[in-house]
Amino acid sequence: MKRKKMMFGLVLLIFSVGLAGFSSVAFPQEKMRLKFWHHEPVDYRMAAFQEVVDRFEAENPGIHLVQEAIPWDDTWAKLAAAIKSGTAPDFQWDNPPMNIFAYEGGGILPVTDIVEEVDKRYGYYESLKKPYYHDGEYWGVPIWHIPHALIYHPSYFREYLGTTEPPKNWKELLEYAKKLTIDKDGDGVAEIYGIAMAAGKNFCTQEQFWDFMASAGASIFDEDGKVSFYSPEAIRALEFYAELAKYEPPGVTGWSWGEIEMNLPAGTMAMTPYYGAGLKLFWEEENYDIASTEMPYPEDGQKGALLHPEGIMVFKTAKEKGHLDAVKSFILFAMAPENHWILTAKQEPGLYYPSTRAQLDAPYFWDYEPHAKYPDFVKTLAEVVEYGSTPGFTYGAVNLTAGRIYGANVLADMVQRVLLLGESAEKAVKWAHDRMVKMSK
Repeated sequence: MKRKKMMFGLVLLIFSVGLAGFSSVAFPQEKMRLKFWHHEPVDYRMAAFQEVVDRFEAENPGIHLVQEAIPWDDTWAKLAAAIKSGTAPDFQWDNPPMNIFAYEGGGILPVTDIVEEVDKRYGYYESLKKPYYHDGEYWGVPIWHIPHALIYHPSYFREYLGTTEPPKNWKELLEYAKKLTIDKDGDGVAEIYGIAMAAGKNFCTQEQFWDFMASAGASIFDEDGKVSFYSPEAIRALEFYAELAKYEPPGVTGWSWGEIEMNLPAGTMAMTPYYGAGLKLFWEEENYDIASTEMPYPEDGQKGALLHPEGIMVFKTAKEKGHLDAVKSFILFAMAPENHWILTAKQEPGLYYPSTRAQLDAPYFWDYEPHAKYPDFVKTLAEVVEYGSTPGFTYGAVNLTAGRIYGANVLADMVQRVLLLGESAEKAVKWAHDRMVKMSK
């Protein structure tokens, strides 16, 4: 009995000591789990995202980020469903039309404080900020941009044109396209086509057509937000697009980004108004037969090209879950030049470009090997941020139906009416204008 009492007292003593020390023990808490969507499902692009995520988590061990890649074509429907059901992630990569779509769906928060902080630290390009500003707030954080230029094979110019000079205006561009459509073996089928432009019912067609809209001085809305598409400038741009289409590969009415990117390195086309997406493959194969120049424009037109901004929208779910401060911390971390180059240069050389002056001036971006080996190619595309524009956002977010018009592929439909149905450019532009007006009401 005495032994039992002694044992009980010993256990009680140990338990009491344990209780006494309980308040000073810091038990590990569960990590905060953030989820975000982007639209780059290619393995090496996802690896670039993960590299930045890993860097952030190393400095913020209490936070865990999970990326999910949603293909662009699936994003709109999934986004609408997520907002409606309250199951959206914490944040998502977007573009201005998608951002407005989410704003009108009531799913996102203003991010003015983040934009202003990034601007203060690194200096945003105004052309990338203005599509995200309306109703007194910024609704997206510009993260990078994707510009267009005229991409071409210099060797074709030397061999078939006897020059190294790229076309400077629409007249020269048309002449080059005609002369570079070449039937080598005389069987009536060209092996090289002068130019390649998509004409499918897709965003790629709209983007490539916008290069000509912008350089002709046309726009979808005027400065007051009124639909102003039906204009001599828009008709002229569509007529020229149709004229150039005579010198491109067959089947372009079904083409999108994939077909452009396969045919460029294959050498079946001499020129294309496009992104710098092909640079990675050329670099890997040590092929230097690729160059870029600013988009040619009419002699009475203006310098112009597509500027595709991408940003980050922050969902209301981030605030509801208490994740908002962590989201802000990650965005600011990702925008630092020493991290941002991974999301641009390293993710896809030649394609993604910085959204701030500090990022573009940083050696990280220019010293990455593909950029260092093709500096003129990259520099030409990097300069587009100074004069490029976004479909429906020439003057900023002056009309919020820009998102619906872009998402409905109105411009692509219009192009197909000319190339597939043989409709006149004037009639097709009027049709598109009337549809835009209807969608704006």
